[in-house]
Amino acid sequence: MRGAMRRTVSTSNLETPPVGAVRYVEALCPLLPADAFRPVPARLSVLFLHLGVVLAGYWITRLAPPFFLPVITLIMGHSMACIGFLAHELSHNSIVTHRQFRYLFELLFWGLILIPPTVWRRVHNHTHHLQTNTLGDPDRSFTVEERSRLTRWYTRIFYPYKSSFRWNPLVLLHLIPYIGRNVVSAFYPGGSKPACVPNKPAYTSRERRYVALELVIIACFQIGIFWSVGTWWHFFWVSPAAYAVTSAVVMAYIFTNHFLNPVSATHDQLLNTTTVSVNPWLDRIHHHFSHHTEHHLFPGMNSDFYPRVSRLLEELYPDRYHRLSIGKAWQMLWNRKQFDEVPQREPPVVGKL
Repeated sequence: MRGAMRRTVSTSNLETPPVGAVRYVEALCPLLPADAFRPVPARLSVLFLHLGVVLAGYWITRLAPPFFLPVITLIMGHSMACIGFLAHELSHNSIVTHRQFRYLFELLFWGLILIPPTVWRRVHNHTHHLQTNTLGDPDRSFTVEERSRLTRWYTRIFYPYKSSFRWNPLVLLHLIPYIGRNVVSAFYPGGSKPACVPNKPAYTSRERRYVALELVIIACFQIGIFWSVGTWWHFFWVSPAAYAVTSAVVMAYIFTNHFLNPVSATHDQLLNTTTVSVNPWLDRIHHHFSHHTEHHLFPGMNSDFYPRVSRLLEELYPDRYHRLSIGKAWQMLWNRKQFDEVPQREPPVVGKL
């Protein structure tokens, strides 16, 4: 595989590759170097660098004049978003593969941004990635069958769609209720769930105990933050306000990565996800989180190789691969329906899994 990428990759003489969730990977793997699939433990230093920025923000906040607090909040919130992007990679084994060490790092970094790692793993790794934008996906849009007073108000407040308040800024805060609804749903018995949760993964009793312990640890983090800054006024700027900035950065990607694609009956990473293009330097700072289709194909890949995968997808699957500017994607979000139609099971297609 390494030699294949030392040469200039040409796809012009290849037969049209088969489609389907697994077969995309089968077609792409021979065109990618082995280095793309190796973990990058050096990313831990970047995680701790952003953690240092956040810790410095707690200290500076106590000394800074009031007019400077929003600036500190913006810097801290952005670093917390970057921690989220890298914790996302960490949870997919692309940074640390040792299970116990990985969990400790997840507990630290996910906990800083109020996410219990066990909930993240069940919702994101074990369910969302296996059923992307299908009825079984906890992260999908609501369907017309799920219309209720709660889902109408929830989408009206937190989702971008055609007949909502145009450019509603609250949609950028959706990470907060998103985490809250999935945490609450983890403690619902059996298969029951709140109406505002599209789908709930199954939790064992052991996993629920882990979630409860992680919530206690997260609460201790917040108590420690309050103790470090000393007043409720300063705590507001370094925790709730900073987390709102984090949510805005993260949701700018998540809405455009998934909500442009209607709920589908088939798990197909190319048809059910969207990659957005952003400024190249910003893409590097955010560790290519914009390349979301590429991530769904290769969740454990070194994200530095996602732009290369993007070029291959444009050559091999130009009619299936969705890539557009983030500005255009946001404009399109405000033209979508409030509720998706219930997908009909598609007839089997030759070559499709």
